[in-house]
Amino acid sequence: MFSIRQFSYAFVQRIYCSSSNRYQSSTTNDLANNSSSNNNKNSSTNSTIWATSDTNGLVKQLSTRIKSGGPITIAEFMRESLLNPKYGYYTRHEVFGKKGDFITAPEISQMFGELLAVWVMYEHSTNGNNPMQLVELGPGRGTLMNDIIRVLRKRNYSDTNTFIALYEASSLMRRRQAETLLGQSFDPVITNDYRIPNCNYSLIWIDDLKQLQSYNTYFIANELFDAYPIHKFQKTSQGWKEIVIDWNPTTKQLQYVLSSRQTTMSRLYQNFLINIKERQHVEISPQRSVMMQSICKHIKTHGGSALIGDYGHWGEKEDTFRGFRKHEVVDALSDPGNIDITADVDFEELALSGTQISNIQFYGPISQRNFLYNLGIDIRATILARNKTPQEQKEILSAVEKLVSPDYMGERFLYLCVQNDNNKKTPAGFSSPY
Repeated sequence: MFSIRQFSYAFVQRIYCSSSNRYQSSTTNDLANNSSSNNNKNSSTNSTIWATSDTNGLVKQLSTRIKSGGPITIAEFMRESLLNPKYGYYTRHEVFGKKGDFITAPEISQMFGELLAVWVMYEHSTNGNNPMQLVELGPGRGTLMNDIIRVLRKRNYSDTNTFIALYEASSLMRRRQAETLLGQSFDPVITNDYRIPNCNYSLIWIDDLKQLQSYNTYFIANELFDAYPIHKFQKTSQGWKEIVIDWNPTTKQLQYVLSSRQTTMSRLYQNFLINIKERQHVEISPQRSVMMQSICKHIKTHGGSALIGDYGHWGEKEDTFRGFRKHEVVDALSDPGNIDITADVDFEELALSGTQISNIQFYGPISQRNFLYNLGIDIRATILARNKTPQEQKEILSAVEKLVSPDYMGERFLYLCVQNDNNKKTPAGFSSPY
């Protein structure tokens, strides 16, 4: 068995080893090189199976809509692909974990949730330990919140002062969260007060931030914003044009096209787009901005903080729209409803939206690697490895590597913290303790 010193040395060695990359953005070329005319060629090189209106119910539904009303925006396509009541990916599929199409940080190791609990407790302590409302936006299967609750319970957080809320749009995922947190499989009623076993913390599900109580509130949004619909624009010799989605009657597949006329969104963002000089493609998400402002308004009024983590950038990336199937990148149009669809988060866009709300301050973005190191993941891993078998230590080491290695999530995931500006302390994880 490793000694603690040997484990720490192996930890450092492994983190700097090269490894396979599952989190790299799939930047495509200009629209002319990315249409469905190339679908057969693309599928032969990346094994992507392209669905048609004959084989995919959602493609058939969208083709009917397009034939009657014309091409749809990518934002409309994303909403239908992910949340369509009959064919939507989130409404029909188990999406997380090894058996799903992607895996998130909380599913990799309990250490991630334990360290985010450190962030929560530190932020709460800077506000006088008043009643705490902890809100997770897009909670997945409830794994992250379950790990945080375990730490809060060990630290003797009072059941009379701890209130937990889950913001979730999918009824299927609400059921999975109830299984994880309450040990029961049922469909939770929105805003109904449930009690978490062994700690009696209040737990509610919400679908609107206005349903929250008037307490200091600590938001956690881990891989929420990437699923919000985006609009895509491409620079052409005639100026910026919105990329939309059409249906090809020959191949019976969906394809990208440039809008033949100015769209509502291209008019709305015209002044913003004409000032972009370096990029040829831009992705904009009004829904992300709306959610960001809603979070900031709540923090301004009631106090607290928000931690936003996602794979993203600071206004420099171009075309990041892509799909995931079985942990591999595929074309977002290839099989809608049966694959996850995502786009990198522009953290500059989030910050610009949030700064329109007064009495709010921002920290970051900071890489997941630095964030978790600042919270002490190396120390936690060493403690967790004590008295473990060599195989168990190897698994702990592998989990840390996936979380912090630049070749995995370490540099591709970023964190942004929002605080009420009455808080004068730098949030945990955003400065080095050494």
